[in-house]
Amino acid sequence: MNQQNVSPLQLHQLRKLPSGMTESQHLSNAYLTEPERMDGVLAFAFGTQNENVLAMLTGGLGNTRFIDNREYKWDLHGQTEVAIEISGDPITSGDKPGLGGMPIHMKFAENRFVVSDNIVSDDGTQARVQAVRSNGLDYIVSVVLTDPDRAKWIDPSQIKPGARWSKDYSTVEEFSAKGGGTDFQAPMTLTNQLTTLRKSYTVTRSAATDVMVIELFSPDGKSTKLWTKLAEWTALAQWYKEIDKALLYSIYNKDSQGIVQLKGENQRPVYHGAGLRQQISPANKRTYFKLTYEILDSFLLDLSYNANRWGGNYNFVALTGKMGMREFDRAIQERRNALGITVTDSGTFITGKGDELTLTGHFKSVQFMNGINLTLKEFNPYDDIVRHRTLHPVSKKPIESYRFTFLNFGTINGKANIRKVAKRDSENAMWHVCGSTSPFGDVAKSISTMRSSGLDGYEVHLLAEIGIQVQDPTSCGELIMVTPKIYN
Repeated sequence: MNQQNVSPLQLHQLRKLPSGMTESQHLSNAYLTEPERMDGVLAFAFGTQNENVLAMLTGGLGNTRFIDNREYKWDLHGQTEVAIEISGDPITSGDKPGLGGMPIHMKFAENRFVVSDNIVSDDGTQARVQAVRSNGLDYIVSVVLTDPDRAKWIDPSQIKPGARWSKDYSTVEEFSAKGGGTDFQAPMTLTNQLTTLRKSYTVTRSAATDVMVIELFSPDGKSTKLWTKLAEWTALAQWYKEIDKALLYSIYNKDSQGIVQLKGENQRPVYHGAGLRQQISPANKRTYFKLTYEILDSFLLDLSYNANRWGGNYNFVALTGKMGMREFDRAIQERRNALGITVTDSGTFITGKGDELTLTGHFKSVQFMNGINLTLKEFNPYDDIVRHRTLHPVSKKPIESYRFTFLNFGTINGKANIRKVAKRDSENAMWHVCGSTSPFGDVAKSISTMRSSGLDGYEVHLLAEIGIQVQDPTSCGELIMVTPKIYN
């Protein structure tokens, strides 16, 4: 069964294992034989319930990077074409620089242009580089306008400090000695480290008979059945929820010297990696009072530009709470009304008949200009009133429920932009300690039975060394609601 094709699932809570179910179908054994695959299946299964969305959208869809060390790095290769700022006042005098084909002499701090380069100003004026020299502080680039009209000149503001020029191409004469240069730009290196998570739980002998059967369906209608103890299923649900929180909220905890000051009981370092929220570029975190179509359009356009800048494509998903879902639907409905679009009665929005009509449907996705698509995913952790205790002054719902976390699940250089990262063979380690019984129901009945624990039941331990990698943090962002002040 392909984990990427997992469709609906059914859960059956039973008092005992149904006939026909074998020990090989126990969740622990499935993990033993195919740990990486099973982690993806469970991440997907729990994610469909809006509890573990990050794990589902990464590991649940097969986007996991396995590494052998705690620290991991990646390179972000940007575009080689750059706009270079003028660093000093031009040498050229007069209020009509370039008039009559006269050379223009500009100062740049970077040596990026060579003879034969055709370069363009902020306002689109084109010129060819005729000479480059250095005065010890700046590079003096001499250009002439390429427009054949000798009556043309360039706006003086385009050759002053702060103005920018970029290269289009290089042109040469017959029997030329060389052509334009090739630009090489060193990649930006990003680093992170894995977070070690652990969880334990105990199952009593009496509770060990309660089972949960998990039936997973593929699109072709075929099903695969697995079973586990009800207590184990409950613990796993909490475990994957904790994993999602770690992937989202964790804060990188090495100091400027590369030392982890946080210590555990045995005085060894407790490592925390940067979660998704910390990896998002601070420049891409903006506030809003009232969500509008225009805000969404402008924000996503900026993110798409960033994605293109680093050589990737985009597939935007926004995580938000229940209130964010309402804000989004209201914003799109207002846009629809402003455009005068009428929703026809096709059974999509209105169901029933007579005096039993029901208005249904709300917007969860929208396509903006330039083919930019946005899909909303309800993210239950944002509605967690236990963690998010600051409430909206009017709705009395968590203000976090109004947050939109825009994630680009596109690709960068053929790789998923957002990937789960895991220590090889430690993505989700699991083991048990037997007491009077074990996860497989073999109750100790004789003094000759050796066990590791005196518990009237058994223990289960879970451990994971995981992290998350946002290949291009500039293509993700957040819209955070700023609450209005309420005056009495």
